[in-house]
Amino acid sequence: MVGAEKIFVNVSLADLAHIRQYGEQAAMALGSDPDAVGEAIVAINEAVANIIRHGYQGRPGRIEIAVQRDGLDLVIKIWDNAPLFNPLSVPEPNTSLPLEQRPFGGMGVYMMRHFSDELSYQITPEGKNEVTLRKQNAFAGSHLGG
Repeated sequence: MVGAEKIFVNVSLADLAHIRQYGEQAAMALGSDPDAVGEAIVAINEAVANIIRHGYQGRPGRIEIAVQRDGLDLVIKIWDNAPLFNPLSVPEPNTSLPLEQRPFGGMGVYMMRHFSDELSYQITPEGKNEVTLRKQNAFAGSHLGG
């Protein structure tokens, strides 16, 4: 995989704009398609917001982010030290219900799934959460070899 070095950030919700900017700049520097980058940024934003809100419960906490190229795919990895939580365990919301009948919350993981082609989770050997977001064919129009 080709990509930017990891960044380590002590984050709060006020840092989301900085994280989105980093993700966008790193993906564009790799030559990713702007549409794929836009969707990936939505997924990154939701993943980090969920880590801050639910994992760190609104208190500042540490995350690591890496933006990489794997062939024609854009891969974003996010690590955190919050209590272990697998976002894949969150059920899909019933989006056919009217908004006023839906339970509050639950849309962040839905958006992570919707704006990435593949969402995966694992616990690292160090005991951290690792979320991977993959945008397939994000470099299909790229002139930079894979």
